[in-house]
Amino acid sequence: MHMRRRALVAAAAALPLARLRAETWPSRQITMLVPSTAGGVVDIAARLLQPGLSAEIGQTVVVDNRPGGGGHIAAQAVARAAPDGYTQLYSAGSILISGVVRNLPYAPMSDLVPACRVTMGGFLLLVPAHSPFRTLAELIAFGRAHPGKLSFGSSSVGNSTHIAGEMLNLLAGVQAVHVPYRGNVQSLTDLAGGRIDFAFDSRAPSAVFLRAGQVRPIAVTNTERQADHPDLPAIAEQAPGYGIEGWTGLFVPSRTPPETVHRLGEAAQRAVSDPAVVQRFVTTGGAPPAFLGPADALAYMRLDHERTARVVRQANITAG
Repeated sequence: MHMRRRALVAAAAALPLARLRAETWPSRQITMLVPSTAGGVVDIAARLLQPGLSAEIGQTVVVDNRPGGGGHIAAQAVARAAPDGYTQLYSAGSILISGVVRNLPYAPMSDLVPACRVTMGGFLLLVPAHSPFRTLAELIAFGRAHPGKLSFGSSSVGNSTHIAGEMLNLLAGVQAVHVPYRGNVQSLTDLAGGRIDFAFDSRAPSAVFLRAGQVRPIAVTNTERQADHPDLPAIAEQAPGYGIEGWTGLFVPSRTPPETVHRLGEAAQRAVSDPAVVQRFVTTGGAPPAFLGPADALAYMRLDHERTARVVRQANITAG
């Protein structure tokens, strides 16, 4: 009985302390790790979020670019950081499926938890400007008739642009060969030069190549046509069940106190609700804010992981 009473007293004493920690967070500078070099799509989105987030929480948020390892140098550093909300990860959601593609020293799906989803947007299916394929139907018809004769590029093995191509292979009956690159620019440069037949990428990195007339979009990966490209078909029109969108979010170590996670999510939501910030996300970040709080972001994260992991298994995608 005495031991039980002492345990109850200790638990009761811990509650105010936990509440105090949540109420006083943050009391110092926060580091937001980004798993890419400066100027990339994810980095741009992180830096668009940074000023408003700093203002909302009343502390400086410093963006720390940690590229390398397919994004896992930064992600693992956050996963192993103290779960106190002071070390965060701003990343594309595709980082989470990498545990299916390769063996990792940490588990992205269980060692990281989302404070929020910030952006979401589909990709363009792009071909070289001089490509003989004027439409999605023509590309698919050729691919079906000539297995292994088409090639598509992605910015790395196992990321969303790779999954987009493998999903097309599976659902449209096209056996295109995957050519991985070390980033968007390299993939799009080879696409523009005609060294690969098609590629998937978001609006922001492909904008320079589109304006220069070096590549052409022939479809979108969203489940339906989009307002900014109403004449482009959704791939699902030719391949029922197709649909993939890239998204970015703010993550913290999984044992971070729920109160801190919620405060962080609420601050991020206010930061991206400014119409001027929304417009900057669209024009320079490539995708508009599509905010989800912690619980909804976690549910979406699990759904996206299940969907993409299924493609990884069916296409036998491996890091090697």
